[in-house]
Amino acid sequence: MRKTAFFKTALLMFVLLLTVRLTLAQASEDKARFAAEQWIVLVDDGQYEQSWKEAAKLFQDTVTSTDWQTKARAERDQLGTRESRKLKEIKSASAVKGLPTGQYVQVKYQSAYAKKKTATETVIAVLESDGTWRVAAYSIN
Repeated sequence: MRKTAFFKTALLMFVLLLTVRLTLAQASEDKARFAAEQWIVLVDDGQYEQSWKEAAKLFQDTVTSTDWQTKARAERDQLGTRESRKLKEIKSASAVKGLPTGQYVQVKYQSAYAKKKTATETVIAVLESDGTWRVAAYSIN
């Protein structure tokens, strides 16, 4: 009887810990997604300098503000106006190719632009040391 009670208690604790862990992971993904969406709106609105300022230190260390503004403006001019954007995938990772080990969330969108009807936008958010999620990388294919 004691063994049965012990196993039931152990199983209950395991389920509880798993639930807490999944809840925390979901909260992180939600915060990272929110950061990605707030940032990408700046890019949509042509606020390239502000998007650079609000990006993660990793992003800023990779590209200067001037170079980012030039690249983003040229890329968006080629694409035309954004027509739609729909969440395609979101996943957490501790390792992302080309970036140092850290806590990342990769957010992918299926997007359409006036001059490119099907595009995949990838925004990679990183949890910085101050506890804030910021964009570490962005690409569009």
